[in-house]
Amino acid sequence: MNKYEKEARVYPAIVGMIIPIILTTLYVASFIPDTLDVWKSIIAKIGLFIPVALIYGALAYWVRQLFIDASKQLFQFRLFKEDETEMPTTKLLLWSSAERKSEADIKQIAAKVEADFGIRLLSKDEEIANPSEAKRAIVDAVGKIREVTRKNENLQQYNRKYGFCRNYLGACVYAIGAIIFALVVNFILEMPYTKILMVALVAQVLFGIINYVSYKSKAYDYARAMYNAYITGAEYERE
Repeated sequence: MNKYEKEARVYPAIVGMIIPIILTTLYVASFIPDTLDVWKSIIAKIGLFIPVALIYGALAYWVRQLFIDASKQLFQFRLFKEDETEMPTTKLLLWSSAERKSEADIKQIAAKVEADFGIRLLSKDEEIANPSEAKRAIVDAVGKIREVTRKNENLQQYNRKYGFCRNYLGACVYAIGAIIFALVVNFILEMPYTKILMVALVAQVLFGIINYVSYKSKAYDYARAMYNAYITGAEYERE
C-alpha cells in the first residue's frame, strides 16, 4: 500500500468513522443485562475488539470506495463538475478565470503542452468565442500532465492532503448517517444516550464543515503544485 492509499483513502475512512465506532461499543455494552455479570464481563472484553474489527472493515476496498464515491458525487462533482471543466486545474489556465495563473505562465504551459502532447490550448480570443472547447482542451492536457508529474514527491504531498480532505467528507456523510440512525434507535428503545449522541452528531457535523471549508483551497493548492512540477520538469514518469 503506497502513501496515497494510506493517507488519502485509508486514514480518512478510519478518522471519519471513529465516533460511530465508539458509540457502537457503548451500545453493545448497554444491551447486556445487569444480572448477567459474567456474560457482561465477557462481552465487554469482546467489545474491546469491536473497534479494531470495524477499523479493519473500513480498510476493505469496497468500504473505502463507498466513501470515495460519496465524496465525489456529493462534493467534488457539485463543486467542480463531473467532466472536470470547473476543476482548479482548469480554472488556473482559463484566460477568463479570476483565479488564473499569470499570462506568462499560461503561455509557457500552453507551449509545453503542445510540444509534449500535441494538444493546443486555445488563445484568449478563441476562448471567448468557444469557452466550452477551451475547457475541454485544458482537461485533456491536465490528464497528460498528471501522468508525467505523478512521481514528483512535492506534488504527491499536496495530492495526499487533497485526497484526504475529499475522501474524509465521504466518510463523514456515512458517519453522520450512522449517528442519526443511533439516535432513532435510542428514541425507539428509550435508551439513555440522547445527550451523548447529540454531542457526537454536533461534533461530526462540525468536523465535516471544517473539512469542507478547506476542501476547495486544498484543491487549488494541488493544482498550482501540479503546474509548478510540470513547468520545472522534475521527476517525470514517462512511458
